[in-house]
Amino acid sequence: MSDSDAVDPFSVNGLNTVIVGGTAGIGLAVAARLVSCGATVTVTGRRAEGESLAASIGARFVRMDIADRGSVAEGFASILSDTPHIDCLILNAGVDMFHGEIDDLDLDTFERVFDINTLGLVRSLAHGVNAMSAGGSIIVTSSPAGSIAAPGMAAYSASKAALDMLVRSWALELGPKQIRVNSVLPGIVESEMDAASTAELEVIRRMTANGVYRRAEEMGPVFQFLASPASAPLTGSMVGAHDGISIGYSHEAMGLIASGVDEGDTDG
Repeated sequence: MSDSDAVDPFSVNGLNTVIVGGTAGIGLAVAARLVSCGATVTVTGRRAEGESLAASIGARFVRMDIADRGSVAEGFASILSDTPHIDCLILNAGVDMFHGEIDDLDLDTFERVFDINTLGLVRSLAHGVNAMSAGGSIIVTSSPAGSIAAPGMAAYSASKAALDMLVRSWALELGPKQIRVNSVLPGIVESEMDAASTAELEVIRRMTANGVYRRAEEMGPVFQFLASPASAPLTGSMVGAHDGISIGYSHEAMGLIASGVDEGDTDG
């Protein structure tokens, strides 16, 4: 570590970082950011093109399906064969799938959302945690959906709410080892997942305090902060990177609601 790194608490130079679910969207953008800042980064994913994507940003790729316990075990064995320890473990993998409401439920989809978003990250941490170095950082990608419900998206919201409680529990369990655990709650971010699963992106954008639709690259500095020593006092924290989507009603949202109300229909 150079003298400049020693006095820069935001430096991630030289940190061994693993990003579970790092071949698209936020995960890939964060990987690119950390590599550009000097971190050594390994990304995991299911897709064959993950290797070329990782190589394009200077990261290593390990194929891993977090819905498969054996694949997770093999993946981390491969990671640790080349990486003596992990300084930062980012648990980013997830899916966002509409499964219908309870009276017409696609149970297979419901189970898949939980199996990946919650159990998949539990499997990943179970295999990676013992390689974490003291002073290390675990970062979980959660969502404001963990505290905001929407019809037909119960599994996604519940899976993220479960993650938020796991972050708190893991922070307490790993605190004595000087390992901190936090989550990032992105809002509306351009990604393959949003485009594939959410038809109401414009409505969600209007729910943000400032009407912003973020690029995945804008999440990079948030994760960098949590990976760096600058975030040392934070553990068990839910870091909102959602432009205020969960804090109340924005001007635009209030306007939309008001435009649909006929004042002549009010009672009293």
